Amino acid sequence: MGQPYTKIHHNNYELIIYHGIVPLDPNNGNVDVEVTFPNGDSFSAVFFTIRNIETIMKQYKKTGECADGLYFWTSDMVIVQQLSEKTICATIDRLLVDDEFESVFSKNQETPDISSDGDQDLIGYFNA
Repeated sequence: MGQPYTKIHHNNYELIIYHGIVPLDPNNGNVDVEVTFPNGDSFSAVFFTIRNIETIMKQYKKTGECADGLYFWTSDMVIVQQLSEKTICATIDRLLVDDEFESVFSKNQETPDISSDGDQDLIGYFNA
């Protein structure tokens, strides 16, 4: 069984595409994307195809979510023609060139060290 993600080193960043274990339909799907730069800064967004948004909204009509499919939204959304490594990398590259990357992607917060030595710190982190 394959990994539920693909890790790519592209230009000056590392990219992880979380696609799950089910084969991805590049024309009707969505994936979480995490970009990490050499300085350690990490950002996330969700890439959707238009067909996938239509599919989700049709499902919402059945489930009653989002006012019976009246609308669809998600934060950090990027809509692309197709979910492929080439398209995702080209989109990220263009967002960086156009200085729009941080307007689209959200910066990930650092997580605490979860080791046996840091148990007290972890308890304080969750109780804060």
